[in-house]
Amino acid sequence: MVRWVIFVLLMIALPARAQDVQRLGIFGVVDSIAPLVVAGHRIHRPDGVPVISPLGPDQDIQLGDTLAIAMHVLDGQLTALRILEIYPIVGPVAEENGSTAVVMGTAVHVPPDAAMKVGAWVAVSGMWSGEKVITTNLRRIDGGGFGQVAGVVVDDGLRIGGSTLRGGQRPSDGFGNDIWLLSGTPDAAGLNMRLMTKGVFGGAVDLALWQGHASGPVASQTYEIYGTGIIGTARDAQMPEAGARITRCAAGARVVDVAPEGAKAAFDLLGCANRTQGG
Repeated sequence: MVRWVIFVLLMIALPARAQDVQRLGIFGVVDSIAPLVVAGHRIHRPDGVPVISPLGPDQDIQLGDTLAIAMHVLDGQLTALRILEIYPIVGPVAEENGSTAVVMGTAVHVPPDAAMKVGAWVAVSGMWSGEKVITTNLRRIDGGGFGQVAGVVVDDGLRIGGSTLRGGQRPSDGFGNDIWLLSGTPDAAGLNMRLMTKGVFGGAVDLALWQGHASGPVASQTYEIYGTGIIGTARDAQMPEAGARITRCAAGARVVDVAPEGAKAAFDLLGCANRTQGG
C-alpha cells in the first residue's frame, strides 16, 4: 500500500501528455459511466488513459466518484489526457452518529443508503462544504495504514477541514491556495503527513470547469468554491447561496465570465457563459 501511494504521488506530479495542445480541466462528480459524464459533460476516454487512484491500480470508476480530468478538444469533443480519482478523505471512522461520521477529525456526511462503522476504513468521494465533506460516493476499503486528505490547507492551525496536519516538511513558500493531496498515518484527530503533492491536473490548464459548494460572501463581495482555492466575485449574475453546489469556469484561481485569450472554443464547449447564471 505504501509503495503504491508513493507511485501514485509520483504519477500525480507528472504532467499529462499532449503538452503542445490547449489543456483543459474538469473537476466534478461522475454522472454516468458509459458514456463517461462528469459535471454534466461527456468525456471521451481513449484506450490507454488509466484511472490514477490512491486506492491502487485498476480501480473502476463508479457513479458519484469525484474526478479531476486533464483534457483537450479533439474532433470537437472533450478528450481525456489524464484521470485522477479525488478523495477528500481516506481513513478509519472514529465516530458515527446516523447522518454524520468523523474520519480523522473531519465530519463526513453519510448518505441515507450508506452506513459507516467505527473502525472501518472508508474512501470518501465528495466535496467540501466548509469543514465538512458532502459525500457523493462511499467505498469501504481494507485499512492499509495510509490515510489521505485532499483540499486547500488552512495555514492557521495547519489543517484541511477538521483534520489537523502534523509532521512532514512544510513547503518553503507555504501551502498557498492550491489543492494538496497529503498522505500519511491517520489518527482520530488528523494526519501525520509523510507524502505530499500539489495540484490535480498534472500541470497548468488554460481553462477548467469546477464543481463544488459555495461559501457565503466574503470580503469585497467575493466567494470561494470550498476546497479548491477558486474565487468568484459579484460580477456573477447573482451571488450563489452559501452551501449550494455550483459549477463555474475558472482560469487560474479566478472564476471567468468571458473567454480567456485563445480559449473561446473551449469556453463555449464547456458552457462557461451560462455558469454564472446561478447554475
